[in-house]
Amino acid sequence: MDAALLRRVEQQRVEMLYGNALAVSGSALLMVAMIAVITWPHTSHTRIIGWSIATLLVQVGSLVLTTGFRHADNRATASSSWGWRFAAASGIAGCVWGSSAFVLVDSNQSLTLALIAACLAARATISVITHAHFPPALHAFTAPVFGLLALRYIMLGGYGNAALGVMWFAVLGYLLLFGDRQARELVAQIRLRYENEQLVGQLQQQYALADQARARAESASRSKSLFFAAANHDLRQPLHSLGLFATALRNGKVDEQGRRMIDQILQATESLEQLFDNLLDISKLDAGQVEVKKEIVPANLVLDRLRSTFAKSAEEKGLKFVVRRSRGVLYTDPTLLFRVLSNLVSNALRYTERGGVIVACRKRRNGVSIEVWDSGIGIPPEQHERIFEEFYQLNNPARDRSRGLGLGLATVRRIVSLLEHPLNVRSTLGRGSRFSIEVPLADPNKIHSGAATIEQKVPNLIGGKLIMVIDDEESVRLGMQSLLESWGCKCITAMDSDQALASINGRVPDFIIADLRLRGDRNGIDAIRELRAKLGEIPAVLISGDTATEQLRKVSAAGLTMMHKPLKAVRLRALLNHEFAKKQRA
Repeated sequence: MDAALLRRVEQQRVEMLYGNALAVSGSALLMVAMIAVITWPHTSHTRIIGWSIATLLVQVGSLVLTTGFRHADNRATASSSWGWRFAAASGIAGCVWGSSAFVLVDSNQSLTLALIAACLAARATISVITHAHFPPALHAFTAPVFGLLALRYIMLGGYGNAALGVMWFAVLGYLLLFGDRQARELVAQIRLRYENEQLVGQLQQQYALADQARARAESASRSKSLFFAAANHDLRQPLHSLGLFATALRNGKVDEQGRRMIDQILQATESLEQLFDNLLDISKLDAGQVEVKKEIVPANLVLDRLRSTFAKSAEEKGLKFVVRRSRGVLYTDPTLLFRVLSNLVSNALRYTERGGVIVACRKRRNGVSIEVWDSGIGIPPEQHERIFEEFYQLNNPARDRSRGLGLGLATVRRIVSLLEHPLNVRSTLGRGSRFSIEVPLADPNKIHSGAATIEQKVPNLIGGKLIMVIDDEESVRLGMQSLLESWGCKCITAMDSDQALASINGRVPDFIIADLRLRGDRNGIDAIRELRAKLGEIPAVLISGDTATEQLRKVSAAGLTMMHKPLKAVRLRALLNHEFAKKQRA
């Protein structure tokens, strides 16, 4: 036991010793009264009163000592000293109590002595309970009580009295042994309590350190997300303008060589867009902006889409690509499940040079396991967790972009967690890997999937429509105007809502395209609200390269659609056609 713990144990023992002083005084007064009643008929009243006063003075002294202890400033630091003071007071009290066998009883009053002996034994027994916390105090009290009582019996003479004297010495020895054992157990209990408190304190300290580490990790994660969001926005802006100008240029009069160059520009733009889209997926998932829409769907709906999506890529690489159909009916979000499986299949094809890739289903107790097998390079066991980290790739030190960006599996991990579909990985180096997803089964009689409906082509309804473009970047406004006019639209551009209202000249736009971030503290959400307040409920869309969690939540709360930069022209055209078709049907 270390020194600090010993001091705390000692302090607690002395505290308990003084804590029982008041209770001891009450029992002592009762015992004094009993002895006075027993001896009153046979003993001089002067001796009885004198002894009683002496006993009461001893108890008063004990109470004064107790009061001093309770008000002392050094009770914690000088606990041992206070304990020995109490032991000294107990020794004086023991002598006074033990003297009753001589002062209050004559040699011919054996019955009175026996009754006094019983009272003294009871008083000593009480002291075992109250003084065992501090053995010196117990010894100081019981030794004179039983020692004087035994000595009185021995001095009376005779074999029987001598035997009684020895018996009281034996009782004294037993009480001392019992008291010592009680003291050791008490010390063990106090020590155990303090050790537990120390352990709790250490655990709390460890928890506090863990909380601090977790807070630092969360802060670092937030900083990383904010950095990605800011970089994403700033990089998308010029890329968005480039894509708009290139598409508008391609729609104009360009010779074959110029068209090929524009196609290369658009291809490079699309590669960068893929990177930004992957970053956006991560940001949306971390921001909780991806909504899960589970429904009952046939497994073949997802499997057939995988086959049609990747069959050509596998064929171009000379790989076998097998998708085994299944009669299973799943309860899942088919769109998110397809994103997970398409990422897994894309990775499998990318890291497989010969052999092939198989997608198949296996029946499990509570669902179905959709598995993607490949005969690729395999994954070392120690890397099975790291492959789900952002930008982590196996065997790609040169960061060859044809082998992906290292974000696919990070997205997979987040989506399966959102879907609550367990994901498992098994792999053997040089032989291939297997990724499996556990998906719950559903009742096939309840199939009703919006994903199974056939999309209808939307007619070209944008010709002649007046489109309002609000963006604080001149290059974006010019690029968007060129693109929209190449589609036969009329276009008004403005850098904010004030300029937009000033430039309409009594016309009402058919559609508003607004950038999310405008100059100063303005934003596209407020600009759309202001235009709608003046001109009526005009359909609108926000365009932004911002993937910050806070901005995504603001757009969602405003009930607006947001498209992310760099914006593909075909997506914008499809959105405009869809909105005007919807308006036409209404």
